[in-house]
Amino acid sequence: MSRNYIEDLHRIFDVSDEARSLFEKIIKAPTEEREHISKYIGELRAKAGLSYALLALYRQQVNSGFVLADPLKIEGKSEKRFFDPDTGITFRLQWNPHRELRKNHALLIKHNVIAENVDKTKLINKDKNGKPCYLCKPNIDKQNPGEILVEIKLAGEKFYAGANFAYITNNHFTVINARHRPQQYRSQIPAILNDFIDKTDGHFRAIFNGLAGASIKSHEHLQATTEEFPVEQIKIEDEDVVHKSKDTTVSRPNYHIPIWVIEGRDREKTEIAADEIIGAWHESNKKDHTENIIAAKAGNLYRTFVILRDKNKLASERGGKKGAMAAFETGGNIVLSYEPEPGMNDLNEKHTFDNATFEAVKQLLKEISPHQQSCSRLFKQISSMDMAI
Repeated sequence: MSRNYIEDLHRIFDVSDEARSLFEKIIKAPTEEREHISKYIGELRAKAGLSYALLALYRQQVNSGFVLADPLKIEGKSEKRFFDPDTGITFRLQWNPHRELRKNHALLIKHNVIAENVDKTKLINKDKNGKPCYLCKPNIDKQNPGEILVEIKLAGEKFYAGANFAYITNNHFTVINARHRPQQYRSQIPAILNDFIDKTDGHFRAIFNGLAGASIKSHEHLQATTEEFPVEQIKIEDEDVVHKSKDTTVSRPNYHIPIWVIEGRDREKTEIAADEIIGAWHESNKKDHTENIIAAKAGNLYRTFVILRDKNKLASERGGKKGAMAAFETGGNIVLSYEPEPGMNDLNEKHTFDNATFEAVKQLLKEISPHQQSCSRLFKQISSMDMAI
């Protein structure tokens, strides 16, 4: 399957023989040759674009073992799909036990995800408990010997993209701000997301989890994937449109968790509209309101999905899922992975998957939805707002 997938990539990107040769060199190279790999990635990026170069890096990180399992291999995994005629979305519920490999410390060392002996006095940006930041590049260089990062400028700021070692989807990257700053929404985020979409020619989607699902809260980061989110198929009726101009449409379609969709060919106007909605949501409850954001591009159309969240309603354990739910889940791609050892009295996500129904999927999202009163107030405020679109 892997070989067929790679041949498909070469054909889709319609690259030169020279670019194809560089891609093959990258995916076959051991991480010990990181200087050569970085050089080849730079050359490939110049010849065939950032997307193709990132896809080569991801395959190298899979082949080298840094990504703990190959997303292309289906062994041990299962998927259920539920079409929702009310929203137009086909929800994906996945059983992927590979996600749990991230908790196996010995395996992480074996696969060079983490180093066994690190001089912690050389690590920077430690929290109040003395733990260094996992996402600062100087720390990654010392702690994560198997990881290779690609530098990217986004909206004038330096970021680094690296393969996520415990994947949710194929080509799952973490995109890390070079500056150590908290994982907290700021008005530049929509532009950063869209710039990543542009620089990858629409092949990737980019997401930002405010304080709703981000596992590392001390360092700003995005996530990216080439896989389409189910929510991208959401049905938008005329009555869902709240604001519309020649360039931009702002809608609040029917969904099982409050969502706003901003679409337009004028990138800056979509970013302004997204920021106005998120800013108003935060202003209504500065302590608890947060968001998941998904950015995608269809042809020349920028699409931003703003999913409203409340920090008090991050998990849906009553619905059968452990831990906080973030943009992958609220975007319609719900991954379950935890199966406790026999005899343990713990929530069993395998049981959730095996017994899943469409009603159960809706319940998962309903349980993490913010209070309806807050969402209604926001709708009235945005409806009466003179948006700069």
